[in-house]
Amino acid sequence: MGRFKHGSEWRRWDLHVHTPDSVLETQYKSNWEQYLEVIESRGEEVSVIGVTDYYTISGYEKMLKYKSHGRLQNIDAMFPNIEFRITPETQKDKGINIHIIVDPSESDHVTRINNALTRLTYKYDTHLYGCIEPQLRDLGKALNPVLSDEAALKEGMKNFKPSYESFREWYENESWLKKNSIIIVANASKDGVSGIRENGFMATRKDIYKFTDMIFSGKDSDIKHFMGGEERTKSDILNDYGRVIPCINGSDAHDFGKIFEPSLRRNCWIKADPTFSGLRQVIYEPERVKIQELSPEHKAEYQTIRRVRYLDTSGEKLFSDDWVPLSKDLNTIIGGKSSGKSMLLYHIAKTINPSEVNNSILKAKSATYDDLASVDFEVEWSNGETSKLSQLEASDEKAITFIPQLYINQLADKDGKEDLNKLISKILNQNDTYKAFVDNTYRKINILRTQISDKIDMRFELVEQHKKLTDEGKQIGNSKSVQQEIDKIKEKSEQLRKKSNFTKEDEERYNKLVRTRASFQKAKTKLESFQSHFNDILANVEDSRLRWIESIQSDIAIKSGFSEKSTVLNELKDVLKDELSKAFESFLKKVSEQQSFIPYRLKAVEQKLAIVNESLLPLESKVQDKAALDNLNKQLKAEEQKLKQIREKMGARKIVDQNGIACRTEIDNLYKQLFELYQQLCEKVAEYKVDDDIQIEAKLSVNTEKFDVFTQCFNRNGNMKFLLEQLVDEQGKYQFSIETICTDISSVSSRIAAKEAPSLRKHATQLDAFKHLYTDYFEVNYVVSYKDDDIVQMSPGKRGLVLLSLMLELSNSTHPILIDQPEDNLDNRTIYSELKDFVRKCKNKRQIIMVTHNANLVVAADAECVIVADQKGQQDDSNGCSEFRFDYFGGSLELSYDSPYGETYNQLSDMGIRQHVCHILEGGIAAFKEREQKYNLL
Repeated sequence: MGRFKHGSEWRRWDLHVHTPDSVLETQYKSNWEQYLEVIESRGEEVSVIGVTDYYTISGYEKMLKYKSHGRLQNIDAMFPNIEFRITPETQKDKGINIHIIVDPSESDHVTRINNALTRLTYKYDTHLYGCIEPQLRDLGKALNPVLSDEAALKEGMKNFKPSYESFREWYENESWLKKNSIIIVANASKDGVSGIRENGFMATRKDIYKFTDMIFSGKDSDIKHFMGGEERTKSDILNDYGRVIPCINGSDAHDFGKIFEPSLRRNCWIKADPTFSGLRQVIYEPERVKIQELSPEHKAEYQTIRRVRYLDTSGEKLFSDDWVPLSKDLNTIIGGKSSGKSMLLYHIAKTINPSEVNNSILKAKSATYDDLASVDFEVEWSNGETSKLSQLEASDEKAITFIPQLYINQLADKDGKEDLNKLISKILNQNDTYKAFVDNTYRKINILRTQISDKIDMRFELVEQHKKLTDEGKQIGNSKSVQQEIDKIKEKSEQLRKKSNFTKEDEERYNKLVRTRASFQKAKTKLESFQSHFNDILANVEDSRLRWIESIQSDIAIKSGFSEKSTVLNELKDVLKDELSKAFESFLKKVSEQQSFIPYRLKAVEQKLAIVNESLLPLESKVQDKAALDNLNKQLKAEEQKLKQIREKMGARKIVDQNGIACRTEIDNLYKQLFELYQQLCEKVAEYKVDDDIQIEAKLSVNTEKFDVFTQCFNRNGNMKFLLEQLVDEQGKYQFSIETICTDISSVSSRIAAKEAPSLRKHATQLDAFKHLYTDYFEVNYVVSYKDDDIVQMSPGKRGLVLLSLMLELSNSTHPILIDQPEDNLDNRTIYSELKDFVRKCKNKRQIIMVTHNANLVVAADAECVIVADQKGQQDDSNGCSEFRFDYFGGSLELSYDSPYGETYNQLSDMGIRQHVCHILEGGIAAFKEREQKYNLL
C-alpha cells in the first residue's frame, strides 16, 4: 500500500465514471483513446476514479492494462464500480440503481470479482442466468432470438433485475466480496430508493437504506436527511437507520463532456488517502466527505506548517535530515518513553516563536531541549516560507499557541488567574460585536482616567488659589475691623460738618451726593475688575494656546494607533491645528470686542463721578476745619479701598470654594462612571455564549495591590482605622464591597486632611494620596463553569479539560496550536466522550500538532496524520537497525500493513500507522473497535 506522507488530505474523487464498455446509455462509441485523453487532460483535478460498468468490470480491466502501460498517470487510484439494477421498481418503472465498489489492493481481485458475479443469477422461464457477459447475452436472446450479439447483451442487461432480497442474499454469502467492498445505492426518485412506491414497499425501502454503506447523491436535501443538517438531528437519523449514512457524488459520465462534470458542479471531496481503506473511512467518519464545487480545505497556507526537519551537523547521527511532513489538520505524535516526541514538538514551536515557548515553559516549569549542540531545526510553511531556528530574529516570529506539559495544570491553579483572564478575553473577543463594545468601553475608561487625574490636579490648583487668597486677605486686614474704622471716620466727618452750620437742605443734598458718588465708585471698580479679568483671559490664552493645541494633537496621536510618521495622521493634525487656531482667534476677537466697550463706559462713569465731586466741593468748603476733613476723607478713602480689596478676595475665595466643591463632586461622578463602565463589561459577558456546557461569568473586583499604593502614602502607625473605616477589619485586612466601593472611596477622600487622619509619609503629598485613592483599581475576573460546576471546585483533571477546551475554542485564532499530552489527569472515558470532540471541532479551523499517549486522541479524534517517534534502543522488541538515534515516520490512520517481523521491526516504516497505534498506545485496538471496528481489527 502506498504511503501518503502528509496523511489524510482533501482530494477530489469521482466514483461514478462509466467507460466505453458500459453497454447501456453509452455515447463514447467505443473510442477508448479519446476517453483516456479526456481523463489525462484534466491533470491532477481528480485523484480517484470509480471505473463504472453495468454488471461487469470489463472496462475496469482495460483501464488497469492502460495504466500498467504508462497511461492515466494523473490518477492516484481506480476502483471497480459495478452498477446493478434491482427490484422493486420505482414509480417511474425503473429498477433501483445499486453499486458495489471493490477494494483493488489484492492482486487477484479481478478474478475474485468475476467469480462472484457468476453466482449472482436471474431466473427467466425456468432458466438461471449468471451476471457475466455470455449469460447476459443468452438472456437477451431468450427474450428476443433475432437480436444480434451486441443488441442481445444490451437487452439482457436491461432485464437482469434481481430482487433486492436475492441480491442481498447473494452479497451476504460472498464472504470475500462483502469484506472487500462497499454498497452504494442511488436515491433519485427516477431510479433510486426514494422512488420506490410507498404502497407496500416502505419496509423494503427502509431496509435498503440500512443495507447500504453510502448514498449516491449530491442533493442538499439528501445530505441533510442522511447526514444531518438544519432541523434533522443525528438522533433522528439513528432512529431511522441506526447510523449516519454518508452521501457521495459522481459525474455518472456516459459521454466525453460529462467526465468529471457532475450536475450543478456538485464535486465530491474526500479527506483520506486515495486508497480503498481511505474510502472506507467515510462510512464511519462522514465528516470526511463534502459535496461542493471547491475544495473544503480553507486554512491559509501561511498559517499551516507543511513539514519540519532537524539539521544535524554534530557528526553523531542523532537525526536524519529527511523532512517530517504534516497535515493541515490534526497531527498526533506518538511513541514510547523518551522517543523524542516532546523534543520534536518543542523544536517546532521554538523555531517559530521562541518568546511564546519561553513564556509557556516558564509558567509550566516544563523541560527544555536547548542542549543539542550542532543541531539546527527548520520549519517549512505551506506557502513555501521557511523558519530556521539558528537564523530566527524577533521580527520573524509567527503566531502559535504552545501548550507544554503541565501548562494546563498551572493555568488552573490560583497563580494562573492572570493567564486565565487573558485566555477568556481572547475567546470573548472573537465575537466582533463584543470586541467592538469592549474596545469602545476601554476607550471611554481611558478618557475617564485622564479626566479624573485632570480634575484632581484642578482641585489642588483651587486649594492653592484658596490658600493664596486667604493669605492675601489676611495681609490687607480684617473686614470687620476695617469696617469699624470706616464707621469711626464717617462719624468724625459728620461731627465736623455739624460744626460748620450745615443747613437741613445742605445736609440732604450732601448725603445724596455722597451716595451717588459711592454708586459711581462701585461701578468704576466693577468695570476696572472686568477689564483686569479680560486682560488675564487674553494674556493666558495668548501664552497657552500653542501648548494646548500641541497637547490635544499629542493625545490624539497616542490614542489613534497611527505611527508618528504617518502622513494621514500628520495631515489630520495640521487640519486640527488650523481649526483650533481659528477657534482661538475667534475667541480672542470676541473677548477683545467685549473689552473694547469698557474704556468708554469707564470714562462715562469717571465723568459722572467728577461732576459729583465738583458738586460736593462747595458743601465740603463750609466745614470749618477743612484740613481735618480732608485728612478724614483721605483716611476714609484708604480704608474703603482696603475693604473693597478684602471683599474682592472674599468673593474670589467663595468662587474658589464653590468650584472646589463642584470639582470634588465631578471627581466622584467620574469615578462612578468608571465603575459603571466596568459593570457594563461584566454584564456584556453574560450575553456571550461560548459553548452549550461551558459558561463564563465576569465579576468585578478591587486590585488590593493597587490600593496598597494609596495606603502606603500614610504612616501605618497612625489612625488608619479612622481613615479607612469599614474598608479594613481589625486585623488590617481589606474588606471591599463592590456595591459600595464608589461611596467608600469618596468617604475616605473626605477624611484625608482631617486632624484624626494618619500623617503623610515624608515624600508623599495630599495630591499623591488623592491620585492613588482615585486610581483605577477595578479588574474583571472571569468565573468559568462547566455543566453548572464552578471550575474552582473541579478535580484537576476535569479543570484541565475545561481549560483546554477553552483554549481550543479560540476558533478565530487560525495559527497552529501545539499541545503536549493534553490527556494528563483525564480518564479514557472523559477523553473519548468529551476531549476528542473539542479536538475534532478545533482541527477544522486550525492546525493542531499534539503529543499524546492516548489512543482515543489519535483514533476517536480521527487524526489526519500520525507521526511515530522512536529512539534507538528504546524499543525492547526493536532490532535497533535505524541509522540514526532518533527516527520519525508519519502517515494516515488508514495506512495499514503488517510488519514481516510481526510486532517487531527493524525500522519504523516496516509497519503501517494503524499497527503502530495498536502496538504503542495502550487501548489502541479498543479505540479502533470503539469506532465500529471499521479497520477490521477483529
